[in-house]
Amino acid sequence: MSQQYTIADYLFDRIAEAGATEIFGVPGDFNLTFLDNVIDSDKLRWVGNTNELNAGYAADGYARERGFAAMVTTFGVGELSAINATAGSFAEYAPVLHVVGAPSTALQDSKQRIHHTLGDGVFNHFIKMVEPVTVARAHLTAENAASEIDRVIRVTLKKHRPGYLLLSPDVARQPIYPPSTKLVDSAEKITSEAALADFKKALKAFLPNKTTTLMADLMVHRLGLQDQLKALIADTEIPYTTLSWGKTLLDEQSDRWAGTYAGVASRPVVKDAVENCECLIKIGVQYTDTTTAGFSQNIDKKTVVDLHYERATISGQNFAPIALEDALQALHEVMTSGINIVPKPFCREIRPHEQHGTDEEAIRQDDLWHVIADHLDHNNLVFADQGTAYFGISDVRLPEGVTCYGQPMWGSIGYTLPASLGAAIASPDKRSVLLIGDGSALLTIQEIATMIQERINPVIMLINNDGYTVERAIHGENQHYNDIPKCNWHLMPQAFGADEQNSLVLKAETMSQLKAALKTAAATTDKMVFLEVITDKHDIPPLLADISAALKPKAD
Repeated sequence: MSQQYTIADYLFDRIAEAGATEIFGVPGDFNLTFLDNVIDSDKLRWVGNTNELNAGYAADGYARERGFAAMVTTFGVGELSAINATAGSFAEYAPVLHVVGAPSTALQDSKQRIHHTLGDGVFNHFIKMVEPVTVARAHLTAENAASEIDRVIRVTLKKHRPGYLLLSPDVARQPIYPPSTKLVDSAEKITSEAALADFKKALKAFLPNKTTTLMADLMVHRLGLQDQLKALIADTEIPYTTLSWGKTLLDEQSDRWAGTYAGVASRPVVKDAVENCECLIKIGVQYTDTTTAGFSQNIDKKTVVDLHYERATISGQNFAPIALEDALQALHEVMTSGINIVPKPFCREIRPHEQHGTDEEAIRQDDLWHVIADHLDHNNLVFADQGTAYFGISDVRLPEGVTCYGQPMWGSIGYTLPASLGAAIASPDKRSVLLIGDGSALLTIQEIATMIQERINPVIMLINNDGYTVERAIHGENQHYNDIPKCNWHLMPQAFGADEQNSLVLKAETMSQLKAALKTAAATTDKMVFLEVITDKHDIPPLLADISAALKPKAD
């Protein structure tokens, strides 16, 4: 065995095998020596972030595009800074491996007051803290490293949620044999053939002669089943919808696109298509309060065929275990077997958006998102922060090929700026378009420095509406706590290293200025484009008005 091959080499080779070509993070004295292994690797590249929280957000965005991501932080201060991002990755099914550099085993055995600890000589506090937001954890030793690295990464990939490895630098230097087996066993199968056969039989009995609509959502994307879903859509005639969590899974320009479903906040045409059909086929759907206007969906469970991660149901009858991939294939086979599938009739709103304000008036939220959608391209990665941006873009039709991401379950404002960086690095052939409010941007704006360093050339649309507009819509319309400090936003790119050669700064206060700026941004692909869009602090998108009304605190 070569003495040059170490546990750190084994770890990073496995990370590369899992699908990552970059690792995000922040250096610290407890991880510095094994960061050298990343630098020396011919499979991985280090992307340093401005703080650990942003590293976690960037890794999350990367994982959404690539299917796996990894980040490295130091012990205590670093990992706790990142735990908010890890929780978001857990809530939203992003498989991110968090590698934490720990004090050496000798320091831990000494039980002395070591920096980055609580000073009590106990070194397992933080691995306990991440237990609720990870699916697998391990404290690596020379004896368990190979098996535990493989186990944690495998579970992370299988469950599509974060994993955690604690690694001391002295353990990282220990020699080990290189891997001799594949990380992921493709033969692993969860589906019961008996359950699958019964499911198909029940489908054949349930589906015929019922008016049918299809609803897709998040888990289709997280399991990488988009092409399989699109094949089903192509081979049938039924109308379809998604929740905002699954936006852009399907072609929104099609005559069969009913719109985005949002419970009582839905447009009438999509509400009718979903709630008044005789058979609703749900694929990878998970309801949240923000995607359903406070769980206001009015759907009879007896009408539902529901395909979940590892089970399927028909009118409440459960079939398990069945992997979503296998259930979707079975559904496709049955629906194209010659039985009579009846598309739910609906009247699609095919009229183009009619602008409410004139081109020379102030920008209105009920126009803004339609205009932005008109200027998007098929290769755009759109990240919409949890505010007017998310609810605004969720309610408009986007071009085929656009991928739209948000964080409606975890809802951590500021997430999208670093996440759009990570996704752009994961998919360099695509261009990220960031839609973020001024309040959200204040939390993570420094990651622009990494964007400039990485030369990813995004379009950043900062919606300057003078504070926390979503909160104003819910409660405290004019309260001081919904205000934010005044900033010179146009100076931000320059403050973080931009110049005229690598960035373009624009501002729009009227619709004509916005249209011109968006046209310029689309044509300027060799620079970061930072566009400040001015809207009124009380103006909100129509969908947000309906959802915020549903979510308003009720008086006692």
